[in-house]
Order: sequence, then structure tokens, then C-alpha cells
Amino acid sequence: MSLPTTAATTLANLKNFLGISAQDTSKDTLYELLIESCTEAAEKYLGRNIVARTITEEPHDKQGSKTKYLQVRQYPITSITTILEDGQTLDTAILKLDKYNGIIKKPTNWKGVVLITYIAGLAANTVSVPKNIQLAIWQWVKEILSLQENCNIKGETLGDYSVSYYEDHAIPTQVALLLEGYKRIDL
Repeated sequence: MSLPTTAATTLANLKNFLGISAQDTSKDTLYELLIESCTEAAEKYLGRNIVARTITEEPHDKQGSKTKYLQVRQYPITSITTILEDGQTLDTAILKLDKYNGIIKKPTNWKGVVLITYIAGLAANTVSVPKNIQLAIWQWVKEILSLQENCNIKGETLGDYSVSYYEDHAIPTQVALLLEGYKRIDL
């Protein structure tokens, strides 16, 4: 098994973070599965792709076709392949593009159904994923492995002594803090 090109970190970097020798391949399949799962969960949390890929979508026009601006769901935009407006291919040279925020401005108002095919993501490839995002994935995998080692025990009580091993959050707090600055913001 090998990681998809959309993974937010490499197996080698995760193993280095966890202090696992590169020669120890006994749990590589598990680590790869956790990297994939945590990457997908992080993308869902962010509302954005981490590693760039091709997307085809019909962007939302909140003004009811009374605007020159459209925002795509995924950004930053690397490139636009095609834009169809009511089935007609538009010349992208007439458009102004704010790649960082995913905003496309047309000289005239958008009309009808707009279908855009483009490439977008926070990083061009796994190697160029921002360090905060990679650290978030490593932390999340470490948290899952810790829960597995503790047999998913959330806490123990013995007399007056009580200890809790895990706070029940959809996303670990330290992971959310690392990812927060990358969340999608809509117009």
C-alpha cells in the first residue's frame, strides 16, 4: 500500500515524528491508513483541499446572477482549465482572478449556469504542505495511536483519585488550533 498523492504528509515524516525507525515497517499499513483518514478529516474540517487536485463545480452565485464575482469552494486556485457559462466556453483571458481567495471576476454579470474546472489546494504536493498542517496530522495520528494503546479507556476512578485520558471532541484541540488559520472563508 502506498499513500495517495493527496496525503498531507509522508509516512517517513510521520515515523520520524513518532520516533519510529525507518527500518521498522511492521505497522506501515496502519500508519498510511491513519495519514489518509486524518488528511480527509482535516480537509472536511477546513472545507478545503490540502493538496491540489482537479475540481469541477458549479459555484454559488449568492446575488442571483446580478454580480460580476463568483467564488469557487476550493482555493487557492492553481489554474483554471475551463469555464462554461450556459454551455458556452469562456475565454479566461477576459477574467480577473484572485487565485488566493478563489474569486473570479467577469467584466459583465454572470448569467445562467456556470461550470468551472480548475486545480486548487493549499499546497501543490505533499512535500509543500504547510508545516502546521503536517504537524496537525502527526498530532492527530499520535492521539489515535495513544487511544488504541489505552484500549479506548476514557478515565479511571479509584476512591478519591480520578484520571481522564481523553476529552471527547470531534477534533483534538491541539489539532484544531494548528488548522484554524487554514479554514475556508466564504464571501
